[in-house]
Amino acid sequence: MRIARLHGREDLRLHEEDKPHPGPGEVLVRVGAVGLCGSDLHWFSEGGIDSARVKRPFVLGHEFGGTTEDGRRVAVDPAIPCDVCPACLAGHANLCQSVRFAGEGLQREARAFDHGSNAHSA
Repeated sequence: MRIARLHGREDLRLHEEDKPHPGPGEVLVRVGAVGLCGSDLHWFSEGGIDSARVKRPFVLGHEFGGTTEDGRRVAVDPAIPCDVCPACLAGHANLCQSVRFAGEGLQREARAFDHGSNAHSA
C-alpha cells in the first residue's frame, strides 16, 4: 500500500509499506475521507509546531473517517490518551496532559489502505 509521510518542511514522500495488522482491541479502517487541520498545515509548511519538530517521517491528516473491514462506517477520534494519569483513571481522557494524536510518529498510527473505488466516505 502507498503511504504519504512528511519527512520535514515541505517534504512529503510516498512510501510502499505493508498493510498494517490490527492488534488486540484495534480495528483496521479503510479511510474514505481525511480532514487537514491547522496543525497539519504547520507541520507541512514549517516542519513542526513551536519547538516540536519532525523527528522521523509521519502521516499527516489525523482527522478521518472510513469503513472497518467488517463494513461499519466510523469517524475516528485522533486523540490517544495515556490511560495512566489521574485524569484518564478518573474517566476524563479528554483532559489527559500526555495525549498524543494519530499520525504523530507513533508506532501504531493511522494509515489508509485500499484507496481504490471500494473506499467509502464516512
